[in-house]
Amino acid sequence: MTDIVLSFDSEDYLTPQAADAELWWAENLTSRGLRGSWQLVGELIRSLHARGRQDVIAALSRHEIGFHSNYHSLPPTIPEVVEGMSLAEALEYIYKNEASGLKSLAETFARWPVSYCSPGDSWTPATLLAMARLGIKVFCNDKLADFENKPYWYCGLLVTSYSLDFQEYYEDGVFEPGRFARDFEALKAKTPADGVIVIYTHPTRLVTSRFWDEPFADGRRVAIADAPPAPLRPADEIRRNQQRCADMLDWLVARKDLRFKDFAEVYHERAASARSLDKLLLESGLPPGREGELPLRESGPDAYMPSQVFDSFRYRWLPYPQGFTGQALIRQARQLTWTAAPATRN
Repeated sequence: MTDIVLSFDSEDYLTPQAADAELWWAENLTSRGLRGSWQLVGELIRSLHARGRQDVIAALSRHEIGFHSNYHSLPPTIPEVVEGMSLAEALEYIYKNEASGLKSLAETFARWPVSYCSPGDSWTPATLLAMARLGIKVFCNDKLADFENKPYWYCGLLVTSYSLDFQEYYEDGVFEPGRFARDFEALKAKTPADGVIVIYTHPTRLVTSRFWDEPFADGRRVAIADAPPAPLRPADEIRRNQQRCADMLDWLVARKDLRFKDFAEVYHERAASARSLDKLLLESGLPPGREGELPLRESGPDAYMPSQVFDSFRYRWLPYPQGFTGQALIRQARQLTWTAAPATRN
């Protein structure tokens, strides 16, 4: 049996019709007895309330709730702001900047987010430490080392890796009958028994022909009220996308060799091996709340996560201004590789 998580990066607060895509995905999972994990932007939730989309909120409430930042791509991004700050200074900024987003989720769904997914590669070591201190358990991403799809601990969080994107299979320009099944089988064959396959997508792309945050490209400071919505796909194309996504879901559900999980279950099964933030502080002789003083030291080539895993990492996300490199942040990431450890099942 192979564990599989279905995760959704839900972020488009500029395009009103994106809410219909959120609703479609949530209802189609529920109708198949599946529980997905929704990584939600705080401003998206506030926009759903403002537009009276309680139907979408009700549909999402049947699934696991994660956090996808407060404003996503709105410049300045967190890496730009905290580049060059000390770890303690960066943590202080992130706590203040992200608090209202977490508050929006908690008040809307009456529970705390389980996971955190960074927008694009807009993550920093301080962001992960802050999420761990705020009670989030899992980091889901496609930017860090994936260790053959095996979850592991880093910066006090359980790290999971995005494996496949539904969007790469349903769009007219890339759709090919049977390709999703072939790629999934190949991925499953190389995923170890203690691994997790995470299939994700951006719900908004079911109905939009381009990403919603292009107005913020290259760090353009456009106010939310002045940013245009994303262009929509034609109705017949949306119907084709929906049918192809439904077919992929049905194919997955029909299999007898998959266990559908949410991130809370993935965490629970590995909690006994947790290298939590409090453990890191205890090892470092620091009390809770002093995560900004964690030692920064690189790990050697024989470590579980050697510092060299960040040698090829580059910050390249759409909203960054030209010339942004984040070299100081990459150095911090390297200097916290000592926090990493394998996540073994209980």
